[in-house]
Amino acid sequence: MYQSSAIINHIADFTSQRNTELLAFSLLKSVNSMINCSSTKIITINKKGEISAHLSFENNRCTVYDTSIEIDSALRRSFEHMNDSSLTTLTVKTKAGYSVIHLLHHDRKSEQFLIINLEEKMAKENTYILSGIISIYSNFINLLNESQTDELTGLANRKTFDSAISSVFNSLPQEHEKVEYERRSPNDIIAHESHKYWLVIIDIDDFKRVNDVFGHLYGDEILIHLAQIIRLNFRSEDLQFRFGGEEFVILLSANNQMECLQILERFRRNVEEYKFPNLDTVTVSIGVVEFKKETFHITSIDYADQALYQSKRSGKNQITFFENMLRQGIAKKSDIQGGSLDFF
Repeated sequence: MYQSSAIINHIADFTSQRNTELLAFSLLKSVNSMINCSSTKIITINKKGEISAHLSFENNRCTVYDTSIEIDSALRRSFEHMNDSSLTTLTVKTKAGYSVIHLLHHDRKSEQFLIINLEEKMAKENTYILSGIISIYSNFINLLNESQTDELTGLANRKTFDSAISSVFNSLPQEHEKVEYERRSPNDIIAHESHKYWLVIIDIDDFKRVNDVFGHLYGDEILIHLAQIIRLNFRSEDLQFRFGGEEFVILLSANNQMECLQILERFRRNVEEYKFPNLDTVTVSIGVVEFKKETFHITSIDYADQALYQSKRSGKNQITFFENMLRQGIAKKSDIQGGSLDFF
């Protein structure tokens, strides 16, 4: 029987996390240390049936896999069977032994499954321990999601943005470093990045007029519809936030400016063509800047904001890149660039 003090230590470890990815890895490490298993993984699937996160713990190492990776068809069928039968736990016989699958969490956006691969069937006492640990994890992730989610739109909130943007900034390579690199966290997460990031600020055009004419309740309905369009047009791995009021922020992954522009132009057209109730057309103005290690993330926000207001000044319902403003001589870079600052 696993020692109760060790269980308490594991619970204390993963409930100390304030990041859902680190929380998931902490759970994987805890399960691996408590149960004699060959590997564990957590797979998150969005409502389109696509993998939005694939985390694994094997050979004492945590790994983030590319979301484009395909999972075993038998495993996918197990997920579907659990959904159809309203099961939260399923044990499946495999060639290598057994797989125990637990539904960790589900909401309107996605479902998260824990998969434990074993050579032999799980002992009954381990089943009880695991059940308790998963219950605590599920309750805690619900609390995290509530504190990090905008109540109206369901997107991540401003508080989450501040911590997420700092985390991504700290993981970026310097300009002179190779593009493919290892990102290490306190939990030894390893991820390979090959894309550039783009900080995107989206603002609804003439939103004050909508509130003045139709009232704030109708304005809230517009915000809810726009949040739905954002979810449909951007990938789940593209971080999506309601920044405040009628302003939204996306941290978009794209290889280059042209690819970024194509993604954003498709989104802009889809908003313009969307049939909002009681309104002929709703449009958005967009400001963009490449998110680099050489520029402080706070400065990058200011650059994207300058690009947004250039879109507004130029007639609205359009996309402006800060880099294009620099080339045109209508903006200049801040004197403060990336690196470290000593304030005292």
